Amino acid sequence: MKKCLLLFSLFLLSACATQWQKIHDETGYQYTLRFQNNNTVPNTGLISISPQQLQDGDILLSANRGLISKSIRYLGTTSVSHAFIYLGDGQAAEAVGSGIRILPIEESIKESSILAVYRHPQLTPQHSSKIRQFVYRHVGNGYNHLGIVKQLPYTISRKACELPVIPRHLRRFCLNTMAVMQISVVPDVHRFNPLHNFNERYFCSQLVIEAYNQANLPLTHHNPEWISPADILHMREDDVPSIVPNVPLEYVGHLRCQDSLLHGLCHFNDQKMEELSKN
Repeated sequence: MKKCLLLFSLFLLSACATQWQKIHDETGYQYTLRFQNNNTVPNTGLISISPQQLQDGDILLSANRGLISKSIRYLGTTSVSHAFIYLGDGQAAEAVGSGIRILPIEESIKESSILAVYRHPQLTPQHSSKIRQFVYRHVGNGYNHLGIVKQLPYTISRKACELPVIPRHLRRFCLNTMAVMQISVVPDVHRFNPLHNFNERYFCSQLVIEAYNQANLPLTHHNPEWISPADILHMREDDVPSIVPNVPLEYVGHLRCQDSLLHGLCHFNDQKMEELSKN
């Protein structure tokens, strides 16, 4: 019985969302099964960029060698554990345990083993300005610790919705139902505490989603408290999203990338390079 439970638990933790895609080739139309991609490097290959190539409002997804980062990644079977926003002038905004803060992008690069950059294709300077205004209003505010606590059981249980070959619409219904039951209906104790403004606390990915909401360029219509850094990663082009994006994010490049077990390789193997050279 214990072995069965262990195997089932491992099966859930290895769950990977899939989606049937209709493609056209010289033989006509056919369906292929696509798997969610944990690697931050797209199929077209890694693009190495410098901080000077960033644009205000770019979304940064990262991982580091710390215990908390590793725990988040292994628990969620994902390659990223943190999400934050580039503000311009070499500065980024993030929500960490000590609260919302501004830090130099060079510091983030130094601390990260993976740092990938994605961009909303409809982002304008006006949107970026509103994102900065929202962030600066909240610098110094507390971290949403309760939101993270509510995320923990959801991180595990949602894997049952993301098992391979579960139909897309059923997967989304399952994820939404679990999020409502495990996150949204749990009362926020800060709501009843006059010393705290419960609407001003965010965890990392929640801050990113809410900043875009305030800029009138929502990444998704789902509750920001439901969304993890991994969900933002899978909102990109040519992936299988768990949380449906309004518009897929574009891959900009990597400020840093190192091979790892959950992430995979940061470069093409020789066979892939040969295939690309033939095309």
